[in-house]
Amino acid sequence: KFKSGPAAGLEVGGSDAARWAVNSDVHITSSTLHGQDAQDGRVKAVSQKANGNVVLELENPITPVFSEKETPGYGVEIAVTSRNIKIIGEDDGTYNGGYLQVFHTPGVAQVIEGVEFFNMGQSSRKNRFAIQLLYNGNVEGTSISSNSIRKSNMRCISVDGTANATIASNVGAGIAGHCFYFDRISADNMVIDNLASNMNNIINWNNRIDGWDDYDADGFAIWSPFNHFIGNVAAGGHKRGFRYYLDWRTLGEDLINVGPNMRRNPIGTFKDNKAHSNFRQGFHLADFEQFFQFRDPENVPVFENLSAYRNREQGIYVMNCVHCEFNGGFLSDNQKGIEIRRSDGITLQDFVIQGQTELFKNYVTDNNSHKLCGHSSWTSEGIHMMGTLWRLGDQDPGFGLRVKNVVLSGFDKLKEYYDNCPSTEPIGLSADTHYGAHFDYKTSFENVTVDDGRGIILDGCRASSYGYPDIAFNDIDGSLDPDKSASNGFLVTDQPYMTGLFGDSCKSTAGCMSYCAEICLGMVTFFTERFGTENYKLKVTDTASGLSIDIPGNVRTYNERWNTYAYDGQRTFAASLPAGNYTAEFVDEFGNTVWPTYAEEQWAQAADCSGGVSIGDVTFIKPALDAATECADMIRNGDSANRTEVTPWLHTKWYGEIVNELKPGEGIDGGNAIAMDRTYHWTGIAQNLNSMCTDAVGGQFYEFNAWMQMTDADGNPATNVDPNKEWWRNMSPILTINDRQYRDASTKEYLYTAEHRDLAAVVRPYNNHQLSWARVHGIFKMMSGSSRVWIELERAPDNVKFILDSASLTPLTCSRDSLVKNGNLETNDSLYWDTYGGDLVLEVLHGAGPNGGHALKSSSRNWYDQTQSQPLNIDCVNAGDRIAFSAKIKTSTSCNIYSWDVNQRCNDLQLFTKKGNVHEYHRAGYITADTPDGDGWHHVHGIHVHSENGEKPDLARIYFPDANHNWDVYTADVKAYVLEQNCQALVMNPDMEEKDLYWTYTDRDRSKVKVITPGAGGSGHALRLYDRDHSWRG
Repeated sequence: KFKSGPAAGLEVGGSDAARWAVNSDVHITSSTLHGQDAQDGRVKAVSQKANGNVVLELENPITPVFSEKETPGYGVEIAVTSRNIKIIGEDDGTYNGGYLQVFHTPGVAQVIEGVEFFNMGQSSRKNRFAIQLLYNGNVEGTSISSNSIRKSNMRCISVDGTANATIASNVGAGIAGHCFYFDRISADNMVIDNLASNMNNIINWNNRIDGWDDYDADGFAIWSPFNHFIGNVAAGGHKRGFRYYLDWRTLGEDLINVGPNMRRNPIGTFKDNKAHSNFRQGFHLADFEQFFQFRDPENVPVFENLSAYRNREQGIYVMNCVHCEFNGGFLSDNQKGIEIRRSDGITLQDFVIQGQTELFKNYVTDNNSHKLCGHSSWTSEGIHMMGTLWRLGDQDPGFGLRVKNVVLSGFDKLKEYYDNCPSTEPIGLSADTHYGAHFDYKTSFENVTVDDGRGIILDGCRASSYGYPDIAFNDIDGSLDPDKSASNGFLVTDQPYMTGLFGDSCKSTAGCMSYCAEICLGMVTFFTERFGTENYKLKVTDTASGLSIDIPGNVRTYNERWNTYAYDGQRTFAASLPAGNYTAEFVDEFGNTVWPTYAEEQWAQAADCSGGVSIGDVTFIKPALDAATECADMIRNGDSANRTEVTPWLHTKWYGEIVNELKPGEGIDGGNAIAMDRTYHWTGIAQNLNSMCTDAVGGQFYEFNAWMQMTDADGNPATNVDPNKEWWRNMSPILTINDRQYRDASTKEYLYTAEHRDLAAVVRPYNNHQLSWARVHGIFKMMSGSSRVWIELERAPDNVKFILDSASLTPLTCSRDSLVKNGNLETNDSLYWDTYGGDLVLEVLHGAGPNGGHALKSSSRNWYDQTQSQPLNIDCVNAGDRIAFSAKIKTSTSCNIYSWDVNQRCNDLQLFTKKGNVHEYHRAGYITADTPDGDGWHHVHGIHVHSENGEKPDLARIYFPDANHNWDVYTADVKAYVLEQNCQALVMNPDMEEKDLYWTYTDRDRSKVKVITPGAGGSGHALRLYDRDHSWRG
């Protein structure tokens, strides 16, 4: 233990007395958690001892410090700060001294060595730093070495836009702002054996340089990945010792964006660096995404031989570090040894990680600010890790943490020293990364020693309270086995649903954990609907032994917004199993087989052992389904009459606290509606569909209906809603179906969301200046084979609020006698109709159709094929069947039915089909006779022979292309039906009683047809062909 009282001097090992001079100033770094406890002294006398050590007697005694003798590898640093050459800035009390700047001098080697800089730099002034290399480009041969920078008003050495300089053996002590600073376009600089000590807080948020963060006052502030750092020490950062922050862009001079994402570049060498006595982190390492550039596990960021000790918070803090390796290091007397956040694929090997040492505990006696566990809410861990993978893509690392050759000790003593610490564990889990409410951060241990008198490796009870009730750590070599008898095993949460299939292989350990010897576990997780599944369990049965476990579902519960968030509010059931054959089924509290609306089956990457369960080993048992009744309406809680709550309706807004709300009495028929507060156009109200139904009826047509009101924030009509704009302009609600699919169905490791948009839209007319109910309607073919399908009403303008009522999703039967719906506009609106391409205005004109009926008008056309359109259900039509199409049509300017000229020709009726990757366009009807009705309506008609590629298509649609895009197009009396085979009447409309219906000509512009009256026999009609240009025209 230390003796009380001041120290008269210092004994320096391995030195030469000639290197030390009387009256030299020395700087001694801090022995505590605070850089301000660094000390300065002046040498009074120098003597050489017989053992070769040098004794420095100081003019004034100093507080005793940790030496290498007591704390090998983490004693304090002693630096001579006096130099024969001195540059001293004038001290006028304003923190504005001198500055040395090498400015825009490319290709010229600069040598600045052995100089003492005192009171240099100008506080909070841009580019007024003690020493600065500013936008010099390549300065190979430059050396800034062996200098001391003391009491700087603004940084020590700032390297901006400069490459290939050597920054070595410099000392910075008593510094305002960052000590060593490297901007985003600095590169290939060698930064070796420098010391940064005691950065202060003279610069704060109010007097900072706009755009810079010197108020953090880090020892080494590193914004570029391209430099090399070897053997440096950061002792006493006001915030951090070393701080890497790689931007998603490249900012050059004056912070102007000059290049791409910096995070994906390979980093330079970073090894043998030390950090201690920093107020927050020793090493703050953020945003290393090199793996995404190369997708190569060998070409990744590597940090070698890092030492971090006596830091008030984390020794090493890792944020968004993808597939990073930490090879070799020493961590001691930090609140947390290493904390891993939002980072996957981490390797940690060859480390010694200590809690608080007794030596440090006895050294610090004055106040809590100098002790660990300074706040009662702070836990202390050697490894503070995640419990869930941060990235879930098919090309992401796929594992969490690999720990190899690591020794953890002293965390039992830390709890003994500071009982105010809520938890002190060798390994702890983060409380705020459990998106799925279960553990999937694939972790393995090899040759790991945990020295803890309590027997605790991890507190499973605490972890469960954080949302990790199913921890599974892979122990590759049995080193975690408390009995030291296993050759391998798993450390798991001590619950029957984790250990119940393993018999006597598992034994309970301290901290609510259990060690299961000689097994390898694979993991499969099922993500399900949250609502209505509160009492469900996943029953897994080993078919060989007959043993079963009931796995509870888990959810993350924050608040109502997160609970009903479509992307996050799921219930999870995770099973960790050895190799074998199993059945799995969902059961309710009575043991009945049930279905939780949907179940996304997701397999974790195989563990770092052999013998875990794998895809194909688990057979899923589902309840029986009566699709005719259970899938008759796939929307739940759609009708306001019996609505008492908003669930299972979800939302897609990740912001704000107000979500879906029940609105009593505000439904379309006076029932209870659902209101959604929105800010952004891409958010909406959503609901999961029963995946057993989507599988059963997949490939069949369904019809969606819902009634909505759109208002502004004050409840007034949203006047900016415009259903005549295309969906991607985000001006009107549409229906989107989100379809969860596997990247690779053979592994089921990764799912992505395919979005099928514009499947339903607002029916016209719609008056956006009147608070009225709008009908959102559409038909589409139900997708199948998806583990999860959910609908969403979205894409209205920003800040438009929704009120929803009377939603349904019901089967749509194909009728061979009536393939077109609402062809006469008998519903008095555009139901079933929409537009094909462009921002068309679609209007229903009452009384303007033939014989005083209704007509559908499209205007504001920008291309010849942009018109009114209708999707069709033609699944009852077989290849070879004949479909008869007819309609009445006219344009705002008279057209020439016998011309191909795009500026004169008339409309045709087009049938479009899409089946897989095959698209077919058929001119299914056109005007034959130049004999319009009295009010100008032409007759469009034709017979289409259905093709094999058009049979049961993914999409079928009719529209009316070809007229001049400056003309408005009017349609009415649209019909389509199958002409049933009749070999006794091969010719249709043989007596022309229906005028020119089904008749056509051989060439549009080589002959003409007119209907004449009377026909043969003095009654009816006949067809006249004239203006024939050849004998074969007919």
